[in-house]
Order: sequence, then structure tokens, then C-alpha cells
Amino acid sequence: MEDKNRFDEHEGQDSYSLTGDNPESESVKKKKKPFKSLGFILVTLVVIGKLLKPLLVLLKFSKFGATIVSMFVTLIAYSLFFGWKFALGFVILLLIHENGHMLAAKKIGLPVSKPIFIPFMGAFITMKEMPKNARQEAIIGMGGPLLGGLASLACFFLYDTFNEPYWLALGYTGCLLNLFNLVPLGFLDGGRIATSISLWLWIPGAAVLGVLGYKTGSPLIFLVLILGLFEGYKVFKNRRNTSALQYYQVDSSFRLRMGLAYMLLVAILGTGMGLSLDMLDNIRRTQNF
Repeated sequence: MEDKNRFDEHEGQDSYSLTGDNPESESVKKKKKPFKSLGFILVTLVVIGKLLKPLLVLLKFSKFGATIVSMFVTLIAYSLFFGWKFALGFVILLLIHENGHMLAAKKIGLPVSKPIFIPFMGAFITMKEMPKNARQEAIIGMGGPLLGGLASLACFFLYDTFNEPYWLALGYTGCLLNLFNLVPLGFLDGGRIATSISLWLWIPGAAVLGVLGYKTGSPLIFLVLILGLFEGYKVFKNRRNTSALQYYQVDSSFRLRMGLAYMLLVAILGTGMGLSLDMLDNIRRTQNF
């Protein structure tokens, strides 16, 4: 799954009258604000759905109908928080990531579905036929962050060409998205890649997600962690079965190549994320002067 992921994320200042207000009432108003925003989003999506109902009927019979509709809904949802321009770029990065999985699956002859987008959670494809071994699983898992990582690096090139901070922010977000997906645990891309390197990588992967969840307080990260631990329990419990031993049997040369490719991709994305974050901070400080 590619999900994946879901990086995931807002500026704004409430103004209150100074006469007749008390701190407690202001606190209550602030707590209610997220619920009002959520209600506004739901109402907006319902209205859009009503207006576009004829188009939805046509898309139902289209090969890419579900992808187009889910992309559009996700674009609208992100636009409410980040603006349409950034939302469009982010959704395209998600699409490129999922296309990486699709191309990798096609290369090894496994049929997969078209991408489906879920607002604030990411996008995913489903496999119509399961991988026959860990080698195939790793190749499909690597396809998403590899193509998605290249797209993120392309954003840095566009920033260098046009000197537009938009591309720098988009490149940073793309690196973050693909780097998160490379955490080696469960259904994350890193977990799929780790099946061809070593399943023991799932243990540090769980630790990384635990720290991220604690630092950010993100319910989504904790959900991924819990699902990953559950899948890890099942895998480790049955890893000595005959079928499991055959599935995870990978020749040493492929294991080495995939391990090196994985570490190189993590290093490149991590470097790109760190450098772009420093540059964005410098731009922000410069604009504040």
C-alpha cells in the first residue's frame, strides 16, 4: 500500500472581541473550530457530488472512473487547507508514486488495479494476483518510492530553474511522503522491500513509527503502527512454515542489490528533505524581515 502515505498539515489566526469575552469561552470556541471545518468539508463534498452526478454516471463506465473521481475529491479536500495549487501538485506526486507500483507490477506480469485516492490518507492500488515470492513483492514495493522520489527531485530542479519556492515546498513534501513509505514495516513500501532483505528490519521499522507517532501525535501513524505490528506478528509466527520458507527464499545477489538500492534511496530522499527544509526556513526568515 502504498500507500501509501498517507504526509500526511495551517496558518490562521482567530480574532475575538476584547469586550465581554472570557478566556474560557474563547477556549471553547477554538475547540469547536475543527469540527466546524470538518462539517464545512463534508457539506462541500456533498454539494459537489450533487452537481457532478451526471458526470459520475459517465465515469462509472470509464476504465479510469474511480481514479478520476477519487483524485478530484482528494484535490478538493486538500485545496480547502493548502490552496488549489499546492493540492494539485501533491495529488500529482501521489499519482506518480502509485504509477511506479503499477509499472513495477506490469514488468513482472502481475495485474493490479488503477489507483484509488483517499483524502488525508494517500492513495493505493490493489493486486488482482498476489506476488509469488518476496522478490516480486520487493520489486513492486520499490517501484513507488523510486518513481515518486525521482518526481520529488525533479521539483528541486524546477525550483533551481524558476526560483519559485512552490517547487521547493513540493519537493520537500514529496521526499517526506516517499521516505515515510520506506519505513520497513508491514504494508508500507519499506516493509515490502524488507521481505527480500531481512524480516528483522521490521523491528527497527516499528521503533521508528513509534517515535514518529509519539513526536507528532498523529493518529494515522499510530494506526499504521498497529496494523504493521499485527501483520508482523502473523508473518513471524508462520515464518518457518514450508510455504513461507519458499516465499522468502531470495538469492543473495538480489538481496544485496535490493539492500543497497534501498539504503541509497533512503539516503538521497533524506538528504533532499533536510536540505529543502533548511532552504524553506531561510526563505521564511528572509520574508519576515
